[in-house]
Amino acid sequence: MMTRAGETCLLFLLDRWPSAMRLLLLVAALTTVSVKTEQPQTSKIVQKLEAPTIIDPHSNKLVLRCEYDLGGKELYSVDWYKYDKMLFRYKPTLSPPGSAFSEASDDVQVNLAESSGKQLTLEGHADFRKNIKAYQGTYACEVSVEHTFQSDIAVANVSAAILPNSPPILQGLAPYYQVDDRLDVNCRSAPSYPPAEIVFYINKNKMPPAYVRYDKTAYPLDEYDIVPSKAFLSLLLTRKHFPDGNLNVACKAVIPRIATAPEYKTEKRASLAASNQRLAQELPSTSANSSSSAFGSSLMLLIIVNTLFIL
Repeated sequence: MMTRAGETCLLFLLDRWPSAMRLLLLVAALTTVSVKTEQPQTSKIVQKLEAPTIIDPHSNKLVLRCEYDLGGKELYSVDWYKYDKMLFRYKPTLSPPGSAFSEASDDVQVNLAESSGKQLTLEGHADFRKNIKAYQGTYACEVSVEHTFQSDIAVANVSAAILPNSPPILQGLAPYYQVDDRLDVNCRSAPSYPPAEIVFYINKNKMPPAYVRYDKTAYPLDEYDIVPSKAFLSLLLTRKHFPDGNLNVACKAVIPRIATAPEYKTEKRASLAASNQRLAQELPSTSANSSSSAFGSSLMLLIIVNTLFIL
């Protein structure tokens, strides 16, 4: 803030200095110099929330771990959530310190003996179908400190899936094709939940659905069936399908709604028959030359023997 004496001095100078200088001084006087107040930075309390990205619903439990650093402060509570509903609270000043809120979801069962301020354990059901809803979801652990009640939160997503135990099987691909031949192949995935979606590729280009037919008999009877998937690819081959004389066909089994699922892919190669035919056409001529050579050698030997006999 400028004092009254300073204002008087400034007005005195403005009356006597040239107009450009007066303007410069006036701007400098009216410009507020802001002093940046250092706000205390909120330190990160929760370091990491460990949770499986994909869990098999046959598992008998789901374990999540919350790692945090209180920075020397005392812990007030650790609250565990699934979506926006609290499942479990750990508060060291209570006895017992852990309390479950299982009524938040009928499908979730908190194991109090194996849950704490650092860990949440959910019990599995005997029926894996119930575990799909019990396990999968968005989880959060919120850590609060005493006195200031400063809190921090970490979030993790868990998907329930039964992944295929092997790559898909690609069948029906012949070793050689000619232009205008029809390509008919099929691809079968291993059983999974959710059932896999089959995607075909030719020379790394995804094939449109118009060329693909899905085997409806392999579809699940209900939403929890663990079944294989099967699909068929059929199209007329042209010269463009053999850019280097080869045709690369691949099928991929994609687990829907599970973005973190690994890739299940099988790839095979076929060749353009024309190049093989040219090679095949060369083989008889080589064989004929060998036969002619052998016949000539035999004839020469017969002439020599007859000559010796006459002599």
